[in-house]
Amino acid sequence: MAARTGKKLICAALILLSACGPQRDRPPTFYYWKTTFALNQTELKAVSVNGVTTIYTRYFDIDIPTGKSTPTPVAVIRTDSLMKRFNIIPVVYIANKSFENRDTAEAAKLATLCLHLINQISQSQSLQINELQFDCDWTVQTRNAYFHFLKKIKTISGKTISATIRLHQVKYPDRTGIPPADAGTLMYYNMGQINAGPSRSIYEPGIAEKYNRYISSYPLPLDIALPVFSWGLQIRNEKVISLIRKMDFQQFENDSNFRPSKKNWWIAKNACFKNGTYFAENDKIKVEKIEKSDLLEMADQINRNSNGKIRNVIFYELDSINLIQYDENIFQKISDHIR
Repeated sequence: MAARTGKKLICAALILLSACGPQRDRPPTFYYWKTTFALNQTELKAVSVNGVTTIYTRYFDIDIPTGKSTPTPVAVIRTDSLMKRFNIIPVVYIANKSFENRDTAEAAKLATLCLHLINQISQSQSLQINELQFDCDWTVQTRNAYFHFLKKIKTISGKTISATIRLHQVKYPDRTGIPPADAGTLMYYNMGQINAGPSRSIYEPGIAEKYNRYISSYPLPLDIALPVFSWGLQIRNEKVISLIRKMDFQQFENDSNFRPSKKNWWIAKNACFKNGTYFAENDKIKVEKIEKSDLLEMADQINRNSNGKIRNVIFYELDSINLIQYDENIFQKISDHIR
């Protein structure tokens, strides 16, 4: 009974917030990447304040589990009636190895399996789905199988199909191929190498500039996905030994086991555990955080190079651990800033 009452209160809050929320010509959108669809109050407020009506929702991954030989859906989302309040665009992440050494018949079979599960998930909440998105960092070797998969999905679903595009795929379309989709979403992050030095891996403006001038000539309509997440790199003996995700890194400021080294860098004063991670004495933690200034710089870079090509702005990802790092209306401001 308590759980039902809590859900009713959340729904009531969402309705009230939506009624008060702004109406936008191009509201921002978000990716939702958890395995259970459940928005907390921070997330509900963010979607309301920024006029969000569309959420790109990861339904499941397709991967080849250990001990298996064929691609299989994994990490399937648990749905919730709250999904009915939004325009849900299902997203399926596909590990590139799922298409390695696969012929077109196998790709078509996987497309049929994939669509069947998408429909099952959508029907569980009576969702009306108009678009499907597929996220795969394909290669020259897997291109034919993946592109055939997309064609098959388009044929049997009758839906609008979008595909994620990486920066190198924008720069080298003749080499990597152009996916047979109605639109692409350019992933404007994870552009650098994870390293123990000062350069960043999530966003590095110098790296972005090597690719930006090719955006306007890309032959698909494009949306843009921007990062609003942080991660930490644990460094030992000048080598990165682990990637720390989903953590409020401000916690280091009040932890006597760590001392600041320079901006966004910390050093373990002694051996300790923090959030389930073991730190040895003198381990370094390099925090990569996307600041408001970074988002504005990204928007300016895109404006200089896209020639008005960008349709929608999607932020990765909708999670309170990310949202608390920003002013609550920053997402609409950035979306408005991109012309």
